[in-house]
Amino acid sequence: MSENSSWKNKVLILGGLIGALLGLAAGFLYIRMAEEAGGPREVSTGQVVKLAIAALGLMRQASQLA
Repeated sequence: MSENSSWKNKVLILGGLIGALLGLAAGFLYIRMAEEAGGPREVSTGQVVKLAIAALGLMRQASQLA
């Protein structure tokens, strides 16, 4: 049973690290674009929904790798 949970823990840790790095990169890019534009733009609800749907699609594709 230890072998079974070992690979699961590795997958969860790796997924968390990848998610954190992607989040940091997205934040960095948003800040850089805001600085070039002279300040942060207002983010609409529609943009957030589109981003969430794209993220869900990416997670679905990743889950089908196994």
